Amino acid sequence: MTATKLVETENSDGGKDDSYFLKHKYQDKSLEELQLLLKDETISKNQKKKIKKQINWLETADERKELRKKRKIEYKERNKLNGTKKRKLEKVSTNENFGANYHVAIDASFNDLMDNRDIKKLAKQIGWCYKENRRSVCPVQYHMCGLNGRLKGAMDPSHENWDLHFDADVLKQFEKDNLVYLTAESDNILSNIDRGKVYIIGGLVDHNHEKGLCQKLCVEKGIATARLPLGENINIKTRKVLTVNHVFEIILAFLELQDWKAAILKVLPPKKLPNQDGDKLTKAPGLLCETNQHHIEIKSEE
Repeated sequence: MTATKLVETENSDGGKDDSYFLKHKYQDKSLEELQLLLKDETISKNQKKKIKKQINWLETADERKELRKKRKIEYKERNKLNGTKKRKLEKVSTNENFGANYHVAIDASFNDLMDNRDIKKLAKQIGWCYKENRRSVCPVQYHMCGLNGRLKGAMDPSHENWDLHFDADVLKQFEKDNLVYLTAESDNILSNIDRGKVYIIGGLVDHNHEKGLCQKLCVEKGIATARLPLGENINIKTRKVLTVNHVFEIILAFLELQDWKAAILKVLPPKKLPNQDGDKLTKAPGLLCETNQHHIEIKSEE
């Protein structure tokens, strides 16, 4: 099998521009496949540099593993000398007292609307939400609804052991009266987070191509919607977009602080907001990418 043939036969996921994506991303390929691609004369020099970089990454995997082990041992020894221990995280997920707990769900039913690149971005955001919830002083019951297909394949390999709820589709899992879908287009402003309600974040990274989709679906299915009180707490100028993890983190921050403005600024601090010269929002490394579920508009003080 030639290198070109190898690339072509892998274009079977049905996502947008998958052939382009697979031809320019090599982190999922084996060392043998990369070495075969390196011999393909149709691949540009720039792409061959990327292939060589990935080959080097795979060849040094054992060295990095040993380095991580060494650092872990050093960390434990240092903590032992200092008399400190890593805080043990208590189990969060529970099926008891549903009405007494706070609930946030990710609607993972939009696989077909994203290409492979955005699927991976969403998987990373979902993992970030999990980490923040585990460390939060006010954790919520974290639900993943309808996780399957390419998104499930892109998740961290350990995700099945995570301390969260893996549920069926939203309407199959919860009573409609308990649902509040968070969308930027909603006319309802979210004033509080209530126990027993399930606040849903649309799991869709689409660079605004499907703007208003979740609001439209909720209207059709009779699901209540609300939007975060962004414009009511910070000044507005240019349209920006919140990631899934930013919406999730703002909810966690509000439960801790009981103040929307403080919660929003904790997640999106002033240094990340545009200044009077119109600077753009600073990107959080590896996480900030567009989703059409919540927009933030920011303007400078007059």
